[in-house]
Order: sequence, then C-alpha cells, then structure tokens
Amino acid sequence: MSPNAFTNRQVSARRRVIVSLVSKCQKGSAKVSSRTSITSTHTRSLRYRLNSTGKKLVKIFKCVEEGDLKRLQDLLLVTGPAVCRQQTGWSLLHAAADSNQPEVLSFLLKLISPNIVNKEGQTPAHLAALKGHTQVLKILLADEDFNLNKRDNHNRTFKDLLAAPLFEAVLWWDTSKIQHLLQLGADPDYHAGHLVQGALTRELQVTTPRHLALSLLREPIFDNFPQRGTPKRVSEQRDEHSSDDTISGTPFNLLPIGPLRLNVRPGSVQTSGPDVYRMDTDPRGYVCILSYSSFQERPDLVLEGSNSDVKNLSNVFGKMGYTGHSHCSLTAQETKQVLTSVREMQLLDRVGCAVFIISSHGIGNEKFLTSDMRVLSTQWVCELFKDSECPGLKNKPKLFIFDFCCGYYKEENVRRNKRVKYTRVEEPLQDTVCLYSSSGSFTSYSFTKEGTAFNTALCRTLAQHSHHHELADLYRQLLKECTNNSYTGSPQLHNFGFTKKFFFNPIH
Repeated sequence: MSPNAFTNRQVSARRRVIVSLVSKCQKGSAKVSSRTSITSTHTRSLRYRLNSTGKKLVKIFKCVEEGDLKRLQDLLLVTGPAVCRQQTGWSLLHAAADSNQPEVLSFLLKLISPNIVNKEGQTPAHLAALKGHTQVLKILLADEDFNLNKRDNHNRTFKDLLAAPLFEAVLWWDTSKIQHLLQLGADPDYHAGHLVQGALTRELQVTTPRHLALSLLREPIFDNFPQRGTPKRVSEQRDEHSSDDTISGTPFNLLPIGPLRLNVRPGSVQTSGPDVYRMDTDPRGYVCILSYSSFQERPDLVLEGSNSDVKNLSNVFGKMGYTGHSHCSLTAQETKQVLTSVREMQLLDRVGCAVFIISSHGIGNEKFLTSDMRVLSTQWVCELFKDSECPGLKNKPKLFIFDFCCGYYKEENVRRNKRVKYTRVEEPLQDTVCLYSSSGSFTSYSFTKEGTAFNTALCRTLAQHSHHHELADLYRQLLKECTNNSYTGSPQLHNFGFTKKFFFNPIH
C-alpha cells in the first residue's frame, strides 16, 4: 500500500485502462472504427470546453443520468472516474444506479468498486434498491467483489430498502415486480417506516408489504410471500456478533506479566483541539494482538519469543489505560472471524482509538502467514475497518502495527497467468496509520529472553515517551531505540488520511 491515495504512476495507469476500455467499447462502431483512442487535439478541445470543475461535474453526471455512454467515455479521459458530487458524495456509479442506466453502470463497474459509499454510507445498490431498479441490482450482485452485507449510516442493507418498492408493487398489484423483488431478497415483513409515506399508510396504519397485502385483501400476492417472520425495525437490527461477549482470546488483565518490567508515565500534555484526535476516554482504546508463532507441519518456521512479545505488549498497553485481547496462532478462518467480531464490538463506540498488532512471517509487507499456512493481506485487514465497514471507529485513529519476519517463507503454488484485475476506485482509508517493522525486504529474526527486537523497542518507546510525544515524534524515538539495540530492520510509517495529531495519552 502506498502512503498516497493516487500516485502519478497510478493515475497514468488508470488513464491507460480507461483508454483501453473506451477503445474496446468503440470497436465495431462505423463512426469510430478509424480511431482507437482520443487524439490529443480532441482532448485539448475537451479541456477547453470544460473550463471549470463545476462544469465538468455537471456534464459528466448528466451523461451518466441520460445514458450517453459514448460522451461519458470521452469525458472520463479528462476527469478520471474518481469524481464525485461534493454535497452528497455520490460517485458516477451511484448516479448510474439511481438513474437506472444498466449499460452505463456495467461500464463504470470496470473502474469503480460496487462497494463505494456516499456521505449517507449508501452503496449504488442501496440507491437502486430504494427505487426498485431490479436490472441494475442484478448487475451489481453479479460482481464478485460486491458486499451483500454493507450497511448505510442508518444500519440498513440494500435488501432492507427493497421494502419500499415492494410496498409500492403490492399497492399497484404488480405481480411481476413483486417476484423480481422477492428474488433479490426483499423482506415482506420489514418495517418500511419513513421509506413509505402518504395517506395510505396513515389511514390503514400499515408499515410492511405483507400487512398492506392483507389490508387490501390481496390473497394471491400474500400467498407468494415467504413464511412470515418477525417484523424487523431498523433500530432492532443489530448484527448477531455485535455483543462484546463473543470475542474470543485472552483479555489483557488475565495475561501474566512479561519479562520486560516497564513503568508507564501518565499523559502530561494538552491533547484537545480541532487538530488533535480526542483521547480522553476510559479505556483509552482497544488493542487486538494477533501473534502467529507455530505453523502447520512447518517446525522450521516457528517464531520463538512471540509469547514474550504478547505479554510485554499487553502489559504496557494495560498500564497505559488500554483494554484488549490477544490471540495466538489462529487459522485464516479464525483470524477473519476474530477481526469481524472486533469490528462489531459495542466497545468501539466508547473508546478513543483502536490498535491492531500482527506478528508473523511476511511476504513483503503486503501479506502474512496464518497457522494453517494460508496467506492474508494487510490491505484486507485495514479495509475491514473503513468508516463504512466499522462506524464505531469512524473519525477515530486506527493504528495497524505489522511485525513481520520477511525472507524466511516464500509463497508457494503461486498461480501464473492469472486474469488481470484492474484497480478500481474504492472508498479510501481514513484516520489510519500503518507501522511496519521493516521495509519488507529480508529481515534477520532475532530474540532474547525479553522478546523480539522490534517489539521490545516498541514497548520501551511507549513506556518512556508516550506520555508527552505525538505519534510522529514517537516514531522518531522508535527509530532511535531500534538503532541503539542494533535492530537490523528499518521501521516504516505509512499515513492514510491521518490528518490530526495523535497522543496515546496514558491514563492517570
């Protein structure tokens, strides 16, 4: 992952992708068969005509809403696909879904992720569902990266919003539309609430499509509905894994004290203001430690010293006023379950930040090994806690610390000639920092009775300097500590929308 959202190389690559896609779409057209790309003269002409950002946005969104694919393709060479409406946060894909333009939407899906969200936390599928655009929804659902469980700021999935067009289809006795909506997952027992307004709902006092069918004595429609379930209200829809009691692992307060005996000094600086992350909660933050020390049928990969690291880290963070759990040598599936459960914790609403520490064998800084010899990506871990995925940590600092032993394990059975997958416009990471124990090249793995070199340096830095140093200064102190202890790695700090100052602010 790069510290910048779009490097010049990425922008150039994306432009080449757009030109390639436009060229493919234009093949077979008599009017454009003589050219496979937009000439520089035509591009300059477009730039001249679109002389302001406002005009660009108006024109390109109008092309999407009217289904003018040819004009849209030309404009994309000027604007790129990452444009959005400032007021609503709508992407071009949102506009295509809302305007029921399946052809345009299919093209834009090559450039924009189906999971991108607007300021209301809605994906394009949410907008299509609310208006009952079934053809558009089928295209979105067919995308291999589409997230069925994505919820908006009101905790609603796209299936929840299908209750509105289902309500309308029942009212107008549109059996074909009803069948299509039910096939897409519409729930006839979902409380539509403010999604359905008007005199009908007030006079009949109905809030679900099933109740409406009963009130209008439309038994044929009623018979097509699945078996009755308990009506769900938005406020009652909480994920079944949202309870903090479902988190496995060992709580910090139950772990024995590690070999490092360090005293932590309480915070001594002013940590409030518009340019500082708020860190005055109790507990200060939640810490999740994932340590992988043993690996299935590979005794040569055992990472000694890991248990000492877990004890040292939990002890230091515990003294700083942080709470958390440690997990040792999980499988890939167990890792996914733990992180998903952490994401749903109600505790995240009450803490100031979250810290994730992962120690294992690394394939560069991009992937790490789980105990069952499966590989997970660091990008997947970070994206699991994006604002739209984890509302409890929205606008809060998220720190990911990756301590990888690199060079000892090489990924096996790498598939060759894989289908090229273009990078699409995604929801960016916000308020996120990634600290890597090395540059990702070969790292000499060493440990003492106190633990491994990097984590020992990290614990000492936090204990001695976190009470008065901001994160950037702490990073410099960590580099000094690593140098003083002859650590061979070169820790790297990457910033992703981390726009404010951050103090760990150890509790008094």
